Amino acid sequence: MELVWRALTTADIPAVAALYCAVEAVDDTGELLSEEDFAERFDETDLPGGSLAVLVDGALVAYGLAVLRDNPVNTHRVRLDGAVHPDFRRKGIGRQLLQRLILLARKLHTARHPAMPMVVNTMVESRCAGHVALCAELGFTADRCFNELEVALGESLAQVPIPPAYEIVPFSAARDEEVREVCNAAFADHWGSVERSPEEWAASFTNSKRFVPETSFLALAEGAVAGFVLSRHYPVVEELTGVRELWIGDVGTLREHRGRGVASALLSWTLAQAKGQGYQRAGLSVDSANPTRALGVYERAGFELKRTWIDYGLPVSL
Repeated sequence: MELVWRALTTADIPAVAALYCAVEAVDDTGELLSEEDFAERFDETDLPGGSLAVLVDGALVAYGLAVLRDNPVNTHRVRLDGAVHPDFRRKGIGRQLLQRLILLARKLHTARHPAMPMVVNTMVESRCAGHVALCAELGFTADRCFNELEVALGESLAQVPIPPAYEIVPFSAARDEEVREVCNAAFADHWGSVERSPEEWAASFTNSKRFVPETSFLALAEGAVAGFVLSRHYPVVEELTGVRELWIGDVGTLREHRGRGVASALLSWTLAQAKGQGYQRAGLSVDSANPTRALGVYERAGFELKRTWIDYGLPVSL
């Protein structure tokens, strides 16, 4: 079997999405992605220098992406994403792919942040035994666990009152820059978090087709943003499962406003509005060691554990 390696191009998006669907049908990670979703991921990536396509007889059998962060602090964690078609597993392709991605990531990192330590990381659904074994074989260690939670938007939703001196308002484009700054401040003490630049923020939210401002809300204190819930919707989930799901992308409260029930009220309000807008389920991901005790907030809102993702990291010498 002769493997052909080259960089990905935007022309590969349909083939990558089809390969990913074949992988998801076997692995059942719950992360469903469409061609549009991959178009956004490709926009985040230096395709000529940070991507790989693996072909056999002209057909795509594996792909990989190395995604850098805009504003790394202390250590630059470069995310590695990729997959091997189920029909071509256990042939050493995954090992070669990951090793080559590490080299690409190292080259990109050295060009941009030569004085900063580097770690490559990859997210693995905990039940994917082959992926877990490959990470262990190449020296990756489990740096953090993230719990993926879900709640059905039925009649039993918890109703949490809005704390005195606060009001909840819909997200507004006029407050976009303020929300970015508040989000950066709210997540400053979270593991692995780095400040989102205006460009990275726009790619994740304001310019993203997945961002739903009508189901995103802000908590105001004396007219200023003190907390936020920012939501996304992935149509492919509804197309493939028949369930209209709201994905809670980010929930945060400024440190000086924590412990007052702001996040609980925001989340309760968001879920109630989502139900009224026809969503049947909400999902989110939370660091299992979150320093703000966010897991308790979500559990009280009715969220239950669905699956666990592991962030595997590997320091790379420069």
